Amino acid sequence: MIAGLAPAGGRPSHTKSMPMIRLACTLLSILVLAAPLAAQQPDPAKPPAEKPKSAKQKDRVFVKDLEGVWLPQDYMDALRATRQPHAAARKAAPLAIKIQKEDQSYPIVRTDFSKAVLQRVIEIEPMGKPGSYRMVVADDDRGVVSSADATYIPFQGEKGVQGRFDTLSIADPTFAKRRFRNFVRVSDGLVVFVNRAVIAGKYADEKGAVYEFGETGEATFPDGKFEYEVSLAAEGAGCDYFDTPDDKAPGGKRRYGFAWKGDKLQLFKAAGAEPKNVRCERKPFAVLTLQG
Repeated sequence: MIAGLAPAGGRPSHTKSMPMIRLACTLLSILVLAAPLAAQQPDPAKPPAEKPKSAKQKDRVFVKDLEGVWLPQDYMDALRATRQPHAAARKAAPLAIKIQKEDQSYPIVRTDFSKAVLQRVIEIEPMGKPGSYRMVVADDDRGVVSSADATYIPFQGEKGVQGRFDTLSIADPTFAKRRFRNFVRVSDGLVVFVNRAVIAGKYADEKGAVYEFGETGEATFPDGKFEYEVSLAAEGAGCDYFDTPDDKAPGGKRRYGFAWKGDKLQLFKAAGAEPKNVRCERKPFAVLTLQG
């Protein structure tokens, strides 16, 4: 008898067992396929593992990583040492770079406090060496910018443990002739840094009258309070000075000269409608001593 065939007039001997065999095979196939899938399902009690960042992702720099006010380290040191902007400018060329988000773009202002360039950062491009990049800036980023219309500002730096830049080496093409200079991010802003380095504090004159210069730009004199701003424009002016808005004064600003003589702060009356022609009187109207 041929296997699988029944005797004449009968049925194959395994006909009743075929459905059970097929069902068993089907179940076995499902279990075999489902086992690895079940092993791959995440445990709801455990947080999903983070995908490790590639070296390329970690090294990538965005415009937002550069947002803030940047000053050259040598200029900052000179300003702290001399406490007088004109003397500091003779030691190290003044320069400030400010990048700040505005709507969906990032304007960048670069100034030596006499002239300024306003542009917008289009993107950050990596250069050949690790830690080397360049800012692509243009006058207008509301459309396609050709390479002929772009300005390139090379810079170098490494992110710190907090994932941000605190120092950069920047080669400004306009004010530094593409020479790399070390810059520091000024966390409190330009005004606070300058006031703190130059003049901020509480003083008394020889008669005990109190004068005070706040770090954020408010001064208190014996005859009242006013807002003040220390001038960093070294070109043309005959003395260091600060000014305050005054509609009655020439040019809409009233100006006072100042100079340090040892540990004494001298204040002078000053005249001049424009920064380049500001001149101070020779004799101070107040000689102040820092209190505390």
